[in-house]
Amino acid sequence: MVYHAIDSLKPRPLAVKLLEPTLAGDARARDNVRREALITQRLRHPSVPKVYDFGDAPLPDGTVVPYVVMELLTGVSLAGRIASGSMPWEEAVSVAATVADVLAVAHRRGVVHRDLGPENLMMTSSGLKIIDFGLAITVEEGPASPRILSPVAGRPEIPAHHVSSAALPADDVYALGVLLYQMLTGRSPYPAANGSARLAAARFRGVAPTPVLDVPGLPPRVADICRECMAKRPADRPASGAVALALWALLPASQLPQPARDLTPV
Repeated sequence: MVYHAIDSLKPRPLAVKLLEPTLAGDARARDNVRREALITQRLRHPSVPKVYDFGDAPLPDGTVVPYVVMELLTGVSLAGRIASGSMPWEEAVSVAATVADVLAVAHRRGVVHRDLGPENLMMTSSGLKIIDFGLAITVEEGPASPRILSPVAGRPEIPAHHVSSAALPADDVYALGVLLYQMLTGRSPYPAANGSARLAAARFRGVAPTPVLDVPGLPPRVADICRECMAKRPADRPASGAVALALWALLPASQLPQPARDLTPV
């Protein structure tokens, strides 16, 4: 449940996110709320909503549920934006470059989003925002399989979460390729593209299609980047930071955003 609130100490609107009371006794659901708050707070990127506070809130009936106080966002989802058709390639590239920049920061910190799609992106007056890290996980890639990151000095521990073999940065890059395809064509490369479908396609290498981008006026390099992101083998996909730089290089100087500086030590 999400409430619109007003800060009593500062004149600013807030969004307060509470776990549904019926799930108050579900330890996994409670940990999911706390993990999303910690991961979102850790990223500190202009395109990630600010987290001001989180903890446990007692309700009038005595039930205690976890809450997160966040920046209130107003705007339209990217899903709503592309529902009426494709976007100009410059706009699509700008959005994809911004998302790739967020992923680059996240991946440097060991965070895999795992649910990147147009329904989780909001176009606001202050720019693009990734609004849902509910399925995100903090992992460390090892030679055999991802592992939960140990706590970092001075930071709260992120609750444990099952790590599947799909929890890899390359899967986020694949989802970014699907997102770029959707923005450029106004349709999905899959008949029904939800978070589960995107994750399955990224996990099972043979499912990934080779996108065909027959878009008038589209620079060939944009189509190449989209295909590279959706490569069948995760090892063949570029790093998120490289994707961001490649996409920015295609934009006119007047549209170039400043790359986010990830200065907080990990």
